[in-house]
Amino acid sequence: MKKIYILLVGILGFGISSCDDFLNELPTEAIAEEEAFTSVKDFSNNLNGVYNEMGNYRLFGRDVICLGDAASDIVFHSASSGHFLTLSEWQVQSTEIILEDIWNYGYKVINNSSRIIQAGETVDLPETSEIDGYVAQAYGLRALTTFALTNIFALPYTDANKSTLGIVNISTPVEVYQEVSRSTLGENYTHILSDIAKAKEYFGKEDVEDPGSYYMNLNAVYALEARVKLYMKDYAGAIAAANEAIDLRGGSLANTPDAYTSLFTSNSISQEDIFTLVKSAADHPGANSLGTMYTLYGLSIPAAILSQYPETDIRTSILSEYGAKYSGTSEGADASNIGIFRLPELYLILAESYAAQGNYAEAKENLLVISLARNPGLDAASIPENSQIVSFIRQERKLELIQEGHRYFDVRRWQEKITVGRGKYQNYDPSLFAYPIPQAEINSGFGIVQTEGWDRNLPK
Repeated sequence: MKKIYILLVGILGFGISSCDDFLNELPTEAIAEEEAFTSVKDFSNNLNGVYNEMGNYRLFGRDVICLGDAASDIVFHSASSGHFLTLSEWQVQSTEIILEDIWNYGYKVINNSSRIIQAGETVDLPETSEIDGYVAQAYGLRALTTFALTNIFALPYTDANKSTLGIVNISTPVEVYQEVSRSTLGENYTHILSDIAKAKEYFGKEDVEDPGSYYMNLNAVYALEARVKLYMKDYAGAIAAANEAIDLRGGSLANTPDAYTSLFTSNSISQEDIFTLVKSAADHPGANSLGTMYTLYGLSIPAAILSQYPETDIRTSILSEYGAKYSGTSEGADASNIGIFRLPELYLILAESYAAQGNYAEAKENLLVISLARNPGLDAASIPENSQIVSFIRQERKLELIQEGHRYFDVRRWQEKITVGRGKYQNYDPSLFAYPIPQAEINSGFGIVQTEGWDRNLPK
């Protein structure tokens, strides 16, 4: 991973550099590793740098979220711009710059989180509880980012797929010119769950304070665990983690048009937010913001999807063909709060997990928490209390989580066939497909191999 690791070795305090300067920085210009963590302020500064990289538009600030919808059946591309056009049209190449950006910035977060973890577990400083809190967040951020990259560049988790190639697991910082190799998909998930467990362990240490919803807090760690275990079909584990996250969060769901609109147009943390990345207008101006992908740069919600919302559904207060959840706040058109974890997802995880266990009464109860809040005109009796409820749960996930980056990954794990590429490819099963490792990474010659025959499973 030459391109990533040469840049990252010894680079701490990276949050103060511009993206372009950082990408061109040589390791000899970086802060020496032994001088990087000499005070608690160093931990704080470097963790802020990790959050800056995570929120960059090349990762969770736009591309990871956008990919989850643009590659699916619920968003179209008008071809008015090149942004995401090739991926939306399923003209995938291993040289695709968006995939390369996601890979590179994902490993910046992973590698620099590893540096914080390593330093926190070895440094001898008096501010133990504060440092423990930073280490807890670093474990959570590494787990979240590893999970995202695994689901983009590897197949969905199944018993049959566990032995297939995943991504590179990183437990300790990778040094310059160090050769690496891809782990298996099963090893990736073991690593993710281990990091989640360590995050919970560090949050549980004496006097560690919860950092709040603008950061990877304990509530978000449980929400991540619920999502991961849902993907693994560990339904009992998903239920336990989701319930813990709901209990920690409290909060309530918006049930009026104004309340729902304010979830996405306010600068403040809402009752539904668990972990939110705050993006100012200065962070991602113009084409770099998530919202302008829908308002200016070609992506849209087709009429066939919008028509699936009942007339009494409050979500139509903000959704329209080119209107978006992330189309600006009072701070400006390019500002947004990007919800990485929100309360509604947890109720949907509970509904799906209970249904998978055959507990249809609990499945319905949790589904109705969402459905009745968003659609006050819903007749609760219309929701079946049998195996047919699964289709209602999947439909609610589609309607509730649109534009939040879930749809592509949902249909993969359900092995559901969909129509993609604006109707060009029908009955396509994306569970057979994994995006290629960026060709620049393969060409660097540091041990990473391409997924053999990845292009055989493109839609035809």
